[in-house]
Amino acid sequence: MHLRNLWFTISLLIILPGAAFWATRGLNYGIDFTGGGLITYKLAQALPRGGELAALEKARAAIARTGIEARVQAAGTAAGNDQLLVRTRKAEKNADAVLTDQEKKIETALNAEFPGIRPLATDMVTPVVSKDLLRNAVWSVIAGMGFILLWVWVRYHGWQWGGTALVALSHDVLVLIGVFAMTYREINSPFVAAALTVVGFSVHDTIIIYDRIRENLRLRKGSTFAETCNISLLETLARSVNTVLTVEFVLVSVYLLGGTSLRDFTFAMIIGVTVGAYSSIFNASQLMVVLKNREERRLAQRRAQGGRPATAVAARAARPAAERASRSAPQASRRAQAPQAKPEPAVGAEAALETAASGGLDSSEERTPRDARRKLKAGRKRKKRF
Repeated sequence: MHLRNLWFTISLLIILPGAAFWATRGLNYGIDFTGGGLITYKLAQALPRGGELAALEKARAAIARTGIEARVQAAGTAAGNDQLLVRTRKAEKNADAVLTDQEKKIETALNAEFPGIRPLATDMVTPVVSKDLLRNAVWSVIAGMGFILLWVWVRYHGWQWGGTALVALSHDVLVLIGVFAMTYREINSPFVAAALTVVGFSVHDTIIIYDRIRENLRLRKGSTFAETCNISLLETLARSVNTVLTVEFVLVSVYLLGGTSLRDFTFAMIIGVTVGAYSSIFNASQLMVVLKNREERRLAQRRAQGGRPATAVAARAARPAAERASRSAPQASRRAQAPQAKPEPAVGAEAALETAASGGLDSSEERTPRDARRKLKAGRKRKKRF
């Protein structure tokens, strides 16, 4: 916990460069977001069973040599995949003429790998995510984060828990977008799916840590909140690391062996899962400690002022001395006028009996330091329990 400023600095060093690339160069939106042409080609014979991935890789490599950015997927019937769907990026000007030229170049390139291929249909498609859908998606994400905040608030009886969890989620999404902006990788539908998966993973890991913190708060009454969080993180650290490693072993295998079509998705998942675990351990709980420390300092200040608000203390301090003196003057005069009875000193055997009965001290003199010690001990107990 004492290194939390270092963890916050590391997060900023990752987010700020990505934000700078995002602001200056922008994101590389894929065909799913920009739209384009959809060209369907008919193969002379169906792709071999189990060889679809290898055939698609050859088709992508042939199209890439023409300089055209396109996505290729296999299609067909239950009898076999005998069609190739090629989606190209939409041109800003003369879209129809550009699409016709792309169709000819792609057909020539694919004929070298798949002899006898011929075009079946050519269509111009609009962006999959239109402006209305994009706006609705943004509002859906905001509503979802609001429900998460409300649920965590009710579950843990404090807005700090939900607020820090949302900050951790925002951190994960910003880091993921920033890495894609720096590497200029394509932002497409698989990226959105990966981002939503990362958000769910990060919330799950954060909730596990919060549950352990809440449990230790009931078990460790004498520890500070920072000490309790530190112990809780150490207790859940092995579980978090093991979960991340087992997921990343699979993701790295898919990234290396799964082909080009899955690399953007698996790359986003690898970055997001790693950052999600980092934010749950080194951001969410650390922010909780910062908020709780501020709250404890405010409570300590109010307790030092006798439980009264600062405004009341300032108002009382601002009262004129003459008013306080006028209030205390009648009481002082009454005490001066009241006769004070002096006890007659005991002599002889009576004095010895009184001294023995009182234990050698006057009862008031003995009781005063004893009461003070009791009050001091009770105050220490309350402070320790708090």
